[in-house]
Amino acid sequence: MGRTLEGPLFGTDGLTSWLSRSGQREGEQLAAPNNSTMRSRIADDLLGRIREGAFPVGTKLPSERVLAEQYGVSRPVVREALGMLSTLDVVDIQMGRGAFVTSADVTTEPRSEYGLRDILDAREAIEAGAVRLAAGRAGDQERTAVAEALEELRRHVALHQETAAADLALHRRLVEAAHSPLLSRLWEDMTGEIEQTIRVSPHGRTMNAEILADHVDLAHGVIGREPADLEGALAACSRLYDDHRDFLRRLLG
Repeated sequence: MGRTLEGPLFGTDGLTSWLSRSGQREGEQLAAPNNSTMRSRIADDLLGRIREGAFPVGTKLPSERVLAEQYGVSRPVVREALGMLSTLDVVDIQMGRGAFVTSADVTTEPRSEYGLRDILDAREAIEAGAVRLAAGRAGDQERTAVAEALEELRRHVALHQETAAADLALHRRLVEAAHSPLLSRLWEDMTGEIEQTIRVSPHGRTMNAEILADHVDLAHGVIGREPADLEGALAACSRLYDDHRDFLRRLLG
């Protein structure tokens, strides 16, 4: 028997409020107001059931097929809802095994004295500046390193694998391509904080095709050799960080 989702469990300013805006895949069809709303409501409902003890920490959630039947949606929509909970470290999605509850709490505290939004601002300043420098300074070796990192990220996205490490590796290669020891040092010193911003982001541990496209444009600012490549890269950089800031604003208030 299907579950009825009449509204957010935690109020309009709670989890549903920001989950509902985390992005919508094009082409998905549902007999519901819209897919983004349904994904957020399912994630919200599952979190409520976890907090109520229906699924204690360590237990396995019902399969995607079972949840899809319960909520009356397609399996991809359920997969997106589970991905949102995985982003918040509430569940651990194990390939071939399913989703396991790891926590009943949502934790978004940064690992340092700096807030996530401050870290994000610093990331953008470093990366945008690095890409500008790299467009004129990068040699064949650096361009190849960026291209290889981008291809690795593409592979993870195509296989629906966790992308956080490949994402971080690409951004690191972009900064290294600037041939600025100080920029590289600043980036490396922030590695822990950067990993945190990737985890608490619109895509979390699994990047979608739309966000990958922005990363492709960003990388081509270094790989390419035309002024238009740099312009496209800086525009993509702005989109990525602006979207991330909007996400954190909804999440953290």
